[in-house]
Amino acid sequence: MPTEPRKLAKTKPPTGLIYIEDHEGDNGEVTPGIASRLGITPSTYRKWRMAGKGPHAFRLGKNVVARIEAVDSWVKARELEAVPAAA
Repeated sequence: MPTEPRKLAKTKPPTGLIYIEDHEGDNGEVTPGIASRLGITPSTYRKWRMAGKGPHAFRLGKNVVARIEAVDSWVKARELEAVPAAA
């Protein structure tokens, strides 16, 4: 079964922020969004966000954005929770 092409954000996010969806730059390079960084679909992230889960994101105009550092920190915290502390 063929996969649908992934949805890309139409505008470039402000510096240091990312959208839920991936963004294609002027040079054709795709910058991963929140969902791609977490390895989930954008719809799954939206469900998480409504349930108060996942990295902190906020509305900026019509878009939902997160600081790149917030997403990376959230992933790092999950990693540290999964790895037992060295005795």
